[in-house]
Amino acid sequence: MKQNQLYGRTIWIFLVAAVWILTACGKNSQEEAKGAQKEQLVVWCYYETDAQRQAMDELTNGFNEASADYRITWEYVPMTEFSKRLSIGYTENALPDLVMMDNPDMPYYITTGLLADISDMEEELELKELYYPVLLDTVYDKGKLYGLPMNCNNTALIYRRDLLEEAGVEPPDDWETFAEAVERLSIDGRYGFLMSAIAGEQGAFQILPWILSAGEDIQKIGGAETARAYEYLYGLIASGGMDADCINYSQNDVARKFVAGETAMMENGPWILPMLEEAGIDYGIVPLPADKRQQAVVGGENIGILRGKNIEGARAFLRYCAEDEVMDAFCRKTGVLPTKRRLGNYEDARAAVFYRQMETAVVRTENAHWNTLRDKLPLGIYQMQAEGKTAEEVAAGLLKDG
Repeated sequence: MKQNQLYGRTIWIFLVAAVWILTACGKNSQEEAKGAQKEQLVVWCYYETDAQRQAMDELTNGFNEASADYRITWEYVPMTEFSKRLSIGYTENALPDLVMMDNPDMPYYITTGLLADISDMEEELELKELYYPVLLDTVYDKGKLYGLPMNCNNTALIYRRDLLEEAGVEPPDDWETFAEAVERLSIDGRYGFLMSAIAGEQGAFQILPWILSAGEDIQKIGGAETARAYEYLYGLIASGGMDADCINYSQNDVARKFVAGETAMMENGPWILPMLEEAGIDYGIVPLPADKRQQAVVGGENIGILRGKNIEGARAFLRYCAEDEVMDAFCRKTGVLPTKRRLGNYEDARAAVFYRQMETAVVRTENAHWNTLRDKLPLGIYQMQAEGKTAEEVAAGLLKDG
């Protein structure tokens, strides 16, 4: 009798499990079929940190759940290969539907005809009413709209409180006290300061604020003030206060060095704050030290739609990204700033400096020659190190064509 009861229970459990498995498989099949019926979209992005990747996953998954007609996936393209991949994709007819790109890159791609004109979305998106005005130059050309500013940022001086307190150093606010602090903090194989001077946009983005701080006009890079900024930055390397390998470090590499205690201070942006929080670093943030002035430079990403692709689906994704809740959640996850001014959390002590600097920051493309200048600015640091060029020779080289 007991054996029969046991046998009966076993059969009942087996049947329940079979029904559950069949039901689950049926649901999965239905969901897969439903997803396959949606029009497929692809967006390229160069985000690489864990927080950034998670944010892109959440952004695309959220859109897929909200949209009855479209399904989007995102693909990682390294920042250093972004332009090359776009060129190859255009030639081979293998472009995505959308790109999330560095905002100073967008004006160039607008002129190539690669991006779709979305001027009819201007009123709907309320760009001129809601967004930081400085960002509009990166999405408009000759009065026409070509993209959505998705997030923004700038750089500041981030320091380790423990190391500065140990050395009896206060966060410096001018070039003289900064150089002194870097020297005092450079001990036991640790550098006082580190920044990215890597070739390309990242290095140029980090070097430009120092040139502007020296008093140079952004539209006239290459003068005496530019030379003075190069001399100052190279002096930090020559004195042993900054790692000469800064020419090989990305901004994220610099942040990793900071977390590891290999540098006491760094120039970096809000996107690395999640990394610092996860590592439990006790840090502070102040504006970069000023010479003649403090002048932040705008960074961040815009989203653009590729011409000839799924325009209507891409528009739907832009609308989704522009929703307050979506933009705010994305920016909080990635540690960057929302482009809508009303979403700025000015009470957040971590990001307060970056928010304040957005009000007076300049955009790189105010310089008409930025497309060539961005490659030359980091090259100048390399030339002083490897070729023995003077700061004056480097500055003069920025003015030459080619």
